[in-house]
Amino acid sequence: MSKLRLLFIIFLVLLLIPGIRYYQLNQERDLFLQASDIRSIATKINIHPRKKIFDRNGIELATDILRPTLLFKNEKEKEQALTVLLNDSQDIFLNTKRRLYLENKVSQKILTKVQAACSCAPIKEDTFKRYYPFGSIFGTVIGFSGTDGGLEGVEKVMDDSLIIDSKRSTYSKSLRGDKLYGNLDSYLNLEDSEGLSLTLDTNLQFKLFEELKTAISDSKAKGGSAVIMNALTGDLLAMVSYPSFNPNNPQRVIERNRAIDDFYEPGSLIKPITVAGAIRLNLIEKNSMIDTNPGFITLSNIKRSEAGGKNFGNISLSETISKSSQVGIAKISIRFTSDQIRENLRIFGFGEYLNMSWLSNNSGIMIDAAKLYDIDKASLGYGYGLTSNSLQLARAYSAFANEGVMIEPKLYLDDQIIRKRILTKSNANFILDSLRMTVLDGTASNLKDEEVQIAGKTGTSEKYIEGVGYASEKYISSFASIFPAQTPKYIMIVSIDEPDPNRYFGGDVSAPVVARISKYMKRLKYLWKTLF
Repeated sequence: MSKLRLLFIIFLVLLLIPGIRYYQLNQERDLFLQASDIRSIATKINIHPRKKIFDRNGIELATDILRPTLLFKNEKEKEQALTVLLNDSQDIFLNTKRRLYLENKVSQKILTKVQAACSCAPIKEDTFKRYYPFGSIFGTVIGFSGTDGGLEGVEKVMDDSLIIDSKRSTYSKSLRGDKLYGNLDSYLNLEDSEGLSLTLDTNLQFKLFEELKTAISDSKAKGGSAVIMNALTGDLLAMVSYPSFNPNNPQRVIERNRAIDDFYEPGSLIKPITVAGAIRLNLIEKNSMIDTNPGFITLSNIKRSEAGGKNFGNISLSETISKSSQVGIAKISIRFTSDQIRENLRIFGFGEYLNMSWLSNNSGIMIDAAKLYDIDKASLGYGYGLTSNSLQLARAYSAFANEGVMIEPKLYLDDQIIRKRILTKSNANFILDSLRMTVLDGTASNLKDEEVQIAGKTGTSEKYIEGVGYASEKYISSFASIFPAQTPKYIMIVSIDEPDPNRYFGGDVSAPVVARISKYMKRLKYLWKTLF
């Protein structure tokens, strides 16, 4: 081979080498990008900046926390890994279905043990997690959020207000390290962000939750709810529902907020409203006597008797409330026209929406026939033929606590106070005195010796089930209260669903919760200068 030909071949090889290398590099780049894409898909997390949620005293109820995490393909792998971590004294911040949130970063040595135990390769990442410090105590109120924003409760209702940035961000981990990509400044500076403040008080919420839970357990009931409202401002200081759920692990059963979402016939809790309306319309005088003999009344060929077959005889107007007389209230109710009795209920907020942001703001229902028979008017007068929730009842009773001025319940601290006068001061005080007599010498007399003076009304209604009718031996047992009775500041509504049919009256089941909570609030008077 001539020197010239050899030089030519060498020259061609030198020309081809860069091309071959370029091709190889392109192939490697494509593979790298594919791997990167796969890695990005595996580690990419949707994150959306959210403000904190606080109680009225600045205590955090919901916050975003950055934690090292291990993500597994399935729950079985996670549980196998969890055993290794716990045996190695690793602190677990939160345990969800496929993810373990750790207090501290896990070493490569421990990670190797985990991989061996589960025969898997968990994804290791730093992840923002929405965290709810009090779990189920606030579960049905706060709700929870996910990658798509707020999904339940306040998180969903106030979703737009809780998102820090209008633009949702993402981040992913590089193949060669832990560097994060994306807009994380809003997360890292979350401490400085303005949050959403609720009217709720954590101390009261916690105590009320425990007392309601105990009452439900003791009465073998299905569930229940309770609310405490400031009668002067409408602030909801506590709102609990049981059963509840833990928003830190929401893939389980999501329980509703019974205080808002449960509508039921309130029964005797409506009787003071009926009497107040009759006085307002001059259908009866405050000093009137009502003849309830012989202990029953027949209306529209339907007989209605006093509870327990009692006969109260001639009783005062006030006693129709304190003794919870079915016959007495029926005789008062039939003095209304059809429009008058429905309008009276609407004046007190029944059949009307709450002026408060919530997921399902229903108004409840009421008999809507153009003409009501006497039996229909009597039913409305003692709390059947309409439905309400606990917040509507708290709103109505605020008129008796606040000298005739009705206050809208509010859950968000910055919301305006909404007041509306619906009764004269004299008429409101008459009803308040009658409610006090209910405790001193009526259906809630088991509370008469409590250190905090309580005014209230018991309610025990048969439970109506759609498609079935009134269910046998199933009741809603309630107590609506105002305290301290001498200087009203607080309204409390307790409602217990399906207590033991052998012990189901509101005075026995629900009223004791109010007694214990009022005593607790008195002990905590340092928290509120104007408490008692």
